[in-house]
Amino acid sequence: MENQVIHSKTPAPPQKMGLRERGKLERRRRIQAAARQEFMEKGYDVATTRDIAALAEVGIGTLFTYAKDKRELLMMIVNDDLDEVSEQAEQAIDANKALSEQITAFFRPRYEYWAARPALGRPIVREIMDVVGATNEPGPETVRFYERRPRMVEALRQIVSRGQASGQATKTASASLIASLFLTIYLTEVRRWLNQEKPDAAEGLARFRELVDLAIRGVRPD
Repeated sequence: MENQVIHSKTPAPPQKMGLRERGKLERRRRIQAAARQEFMEKGYDVATTRDIAALAEVGIGTLFTYAKDKRELLMMIVNDDLDEVSEQAEQAIDANKALSEQITAFFRPRYEYWAARPALGRPIVREIMDVVGATNEPGPETVRFYERRPRMVEALRQIVSRGQASGQATKTASASLIASLFLTIYLTEVRRWLNQEKPDAAEGLARFRELVDLAIRGVRPD
């Protein structure tokens, strides 16, 4: 047998970030932290971009290179958080549970996140509605916020598909349509829930679960 020499490929070392890139990243972190502090302490409506820039120790012009307005600053704050929340939501799904339990588990991390940050959740709800009717081009952070939606629908579609296979959900409607219904219930409910003075995650989830159960049963009489 001929001796074979196997050349293993070693992964290329990660490229070191240059001073310019590190500086941009550090400024973004400071702006993000400053915006979070101002919004949480003063409220979204009261906080100003000038105060945020001062707290972040950057010029107002520099701040606008990272976020063109307060809406973008708000989206910048929650986007990174919601990426992690989405991961938690997908990991929380237990395919062996009942359909309504899986749907509730999927949205639980979001309720818990907003319950701890109503000062961010309330303006997010309002700004989302403003974006829907806006004619101007949304910023990159707003676009990033909406790009998460198809992933949510797909995760819900998979849950519903399993429910259809096990006889827990009707097959007369597509799994995608039913998934959209559950997402619509959440989006409507979370707006109502966040308008409370102190939104409680357990209370919000309990009502959401009731509506999901109702949607699964249907409203026709037995």
